[in-house]
Amino acid sequence: MRTRAIAFTHAREAPALVEHDVPEPGPGELRLRIEACGMGGADFAFFQLDALPRVPLVPGLEAVGVVDAVGAGVELALGTRVGVGPLASVCGGCDVCERGLGQWCGRAELHGWHRPGLFSERVLTTARAVVPLTMGDAPETFAPLFASGWTAMGAVRAAGIGSGLTLGVVGVGGTGHLVVQVARALGVTVRAYDVDPSRAALAGDSTVASLAPESVDAVVVCTPSAQALQLAARAVRRAGRIVLAAASPAVRVDLSLFELVMRGVSVVPAFLGARSELDELISLARSGAVRPVVEPIRLEDVPQRFWGLRDGGLRGRLVVTFDQ
Repeated sequence: MRTRAIAFTHAREAPALVEHDVPEPGPGELRLRIEACGMGGADFAFFQLDALPRVPLVPGLEAVGVVDAVGAGVELALGTRVGVGPLASVCGGCDVCERGLGQWCGRAELHGWHRPGLFSERVLTTARAVVPLTMGDAPETFAPLFASGWTAMGAVRAAGIGSGLTLGVVGVGGTGHLVVQVARALGVTVRAYDVDPSRAALAGDSTVASLAPESVDAVVVCTPSAQALQLAARAVRRAGRIVLAAASPAVRVDLSLFELVMRGVSVVPAFLGARSELDELISLARSGAVRPVVEPIRLEDVPQRFWGLRDGGLRGRLVVTFDQ
């Protein structure tokens, strides 16, 4: 099937609107008609690569769509609304997979990297990658849950934070504002900081003018910035934890190893999380406790809005909607 998509066709060049072929589903695969797809800083990271892993490269890591074709062994009915995230498949047999950490499997297949991403009117994916939704789950609201939201939930859990403790959040953007919402829903006290007042405002009364030294028990860094990580290292208390919920191939970090070790500070990554955490996040969204702040745009708008990802001047999450 021929369909429209956004794709990178050359390294270090902005993506363009293209047409490409989406094959019929094979065993264990299904084809989706995409209704909404989240767009954020992780998509801009592909622009920073010196070489693309595939050409053309269709980005897009989180979406909601409707099943319109299935391969052998797939039990989902045509017309079922589903959410789909970055992780298309894992090997299932390595030590990492056996520990429930398939997002770090060395043989994982990711949308937008090993196979086409989700900025496309039609997408071929795997049954493993999708989560059934209801027709009452609004595509624009639920699309950001399947990468940025899932990472936000995983980051809060990775922080090891509990009642009576305080969580710092550095960067209140597409992922950061969801970290704030998730932490609040779980009863955690939050102090959130962003250099942009309009983004910081997404944290509401959790916003702080600055994060004072040793003022939080754990901190989630939601912007790929060396300065943000240095701020987090100063703000976290002794025996605290820094959670990295953003990444960029262009960022290098300079931290004092002596300071980290002697203050007992640990640094851990957050990328997605356990499937049970995604299920919990969906429940929070249905209850209204978590609601992404989104700005809908059309597929044709993506090349023009792409540079806003570089500048970081976005409130919440851009969501590409598809009129089909």
